[in-house]
Order: sequence, then structure tokens, then C-alpha cells
Amino acid sequence: MANTERHREESATLQYNILRGRDKIGENLIEITYGSTKILVELGKALDGGDEEFEQAVLSTPYSAVVVSHYHEDHAGLIKYKRDCPIYIGAGAYRVLEAMMSFHGEELASNVKRYYHGRPLIIGGITVTPYRCDHSAFGSHMLLFEAGGTSILYTGDFRFHGRLNKDMQLAALPKNVDVLIHEGTNLGKNSCTMTEAELERKATEIMRATDSPVFVLQSGTNIDRLVSIYRASKRSGRITYMDNYVSQIAIAVGGRVPRPDVFPDVVAFTPRAVAGKRKDMFLEIDNKRGLKGIAKGTKRFTMLVRPTMLNYLKKLLVEADIHEATLIYSLWSGYKETDCMREFLTELQALGVTVVDLHTSGHASAGDVELLKQMVNAKETICVHTEYRS
Repeated sequence: MANTERHREESATLQYNILRGRDKIGENLIEITYGSTKILVELGKALDGGDEEFEQAVLSTPYSAVVVSHYHEDHAGLIKYKRDCPIYIGAGAYRVLEAMMSFHGEELASNVKRYYHGRPLIIGGITVTPYRCDHSAFGSHMLLFEAGGTSILYTGDFRFHGRLNKDMQLAALPKNVDVLIHEGTNLGKNSCTMTEAELERKATEIMRATDSPVFVLQSGTNIDRLVSIYRASKRSGRITYMDNYVSQIAIAVGGRVPRPDVFPDVVAFTPRAVAGKRKDMFLEIDNKRGLKGIAKGTKRFTMLVRPTMLNYLKKLLVEADIHEATLIYSLWSGYKETDCMREFLTELQALGVTVVDLHTSGHASAGDVELLKQMVNAKETICVHTEYRS
């Protein structure tokens, strides 16, 4: 039997199979095979709800391992349902995912493991090397698969206009690959390629122009944006409020990320009464404040918010006697079409809150995709995570 397996590996070729992703944004599902080794790349939920029967079929398929590029729902949303093989995700992304699940009373399963930038991971007959890349999810990686003298580079979601140095990202990558599977979210679009540094400067201008509160609607797990908003707030002489959930994410990331357990001008709050583990988490933070404390303090503050905080914000505006404020909308514009977001923005505007759009994509521009192609010199290129048709 062992000789049979050895012969199968020796006569094998490294191959890919795109299960999902060629004609839609999100739900990349790719199989990489070499002989008896079969790896599933990504294990996420579809942004449009998806096909439950198809998802169940993927979950029940035996794989040597699953390798995930980052923690966004459309890339990692199903990993808690897959227990029959190892699942690998970047160490930084692991910390964020662990904090997210812990906040919701869940735990990462023991089969979820960490990988690290530049450290090869051996899965059966395939060598997987992760390369750190910039994206709106902390700890994102591109993934290089090698076996039998063939290489496949999968980009996951990436960009070159965030806080991670573009030249450093490109320098780390292999210079010649056989196959490049790259994302194409922004292909065919006039997407905004404002850098995070430029966004920070614009946010600073907005905050300096008013003595009233500035609310910021952004993803709580977009660490680059969290840093941009905090730096703008600090430069504007403001304190920054972040709710218990975002506080736990920031604490898990650690390092120089602004968070209420270390930064004196970052204060935690909770928009609703908490109990159990969430209460324990909140109480462990020394630098925290309740609604009345926020209302009595300076009006020159920045607060990270979400649509589910609408009632809390209404109470705060009344309690603090605030008749005008600014909300920076820093999310994909398509969310404005949802009923929840529409109600949130409409009601705040009725209370005197001015809404300002300030966002940049977490995905590569068409120019960045072309630059990547030139740098890795791929013999074959495949575009996924896209609706674009040339």
C-alpha cells in the first residue's frame, strides 16, 4: 500500500479546481491537489446567502487540510463546522477570530491552527508558504502551493494602498510562478484607491472642523481603519470611544493598535447592559465609561458606532444635549441600500447628524493587479472573487 501511495505522488501533478468564485465576489472555494493530498483553500459563507446544499457537500468532503487566507465571513465563515481535518489560518487572524468567537460565547475548535509569514507548512505532498499581505482584515496572507516542481500562488484578498508597505509585500513574493489565482473585486470599476494615510488626513480635517462629536461607522475588525481613525482623533485633540466588542478585538491584536487597556485617550463603553462573560470582559478594562459619564464629559470625542446602536445614540444625544454632530461613513456604499442601514442614517440625520462618506476599498485596484502579475511572472492567471467580464 505504501509503495502504491509513493508511486501516485511521484507520477502526480499539482492541480487546482475552482469550486466557487469565478463569477461572484466572495465565497472563494478552491481545491489544490497533488496525488493523494487534497487541500481546500478558503471555507466561507456566500455574501448572497449561498447554496446550503452545496456548502454541506463541501463540509462533508474529506480533505487533507483547509487553508484560509483571512477571517472575513466569506472566507472563514464555515470553519467552525469543519472538524475532520486541520484548518490553518494566519497567527494574527487567529487572534482576531478567537476574540470574535469568544465575545459571542464560542470557542475555536482544536483543529484550527496557526501559520506564519514566510514559514513553509508541509501538508502531505504539498508545501504551503504564506506571505503577509495588506487587506481590510488583519493578518491576511497570500498562499504559495508547491509540489512536483509546479507552483500556484493564490492571493486571497489584497491591496497595495493600506498601511503595509507595498515594496516589502512584493519583495517577499516568488518571482516566477506557474499559476497565479488572483482576486478581481475592483476590476472594471472606478474604485477609490485613496490610501489609508490619505484617509487619515481627510478624517483629521473633518474632526478639526467641529467641536461637536464625530461618530464613525466602520468595520470593527478593520484594524487599519481603526488606526487611521484613532490617529485622526488624537491629532484633533479628541478622545476615542470604542464599544466592548471592538475593544476586545483591539486588545486581541495588541501591539501598537489603539485600545482601552493601554491607551489613556481610548475609552471603552457598552451600548447595552451586559451580563456573564461579556460583563466580565468589560469590567476587566479600567479605562471605561457609562452613558452618563460620556454625556457629562467633553463633546470633542470620536465614537465608533454600528447601526444596532441607534437607540443608544439617541439617548446619548438627548442626555448630552447635542444638537449637531458628524458621522463618518467608512464602509462599502452598497450597505446603504439595506433597510437597517437606511433607517440608521435617516434617523440620525433627523437628529441633526451630518453624514460624510470617507472610505477606501480593502481590495486591489486594476493597476495593482497588473503590477502583481508582472512581479510574479505567472505562466497562467485566473481571476476569482469578481463579477468582472472583460
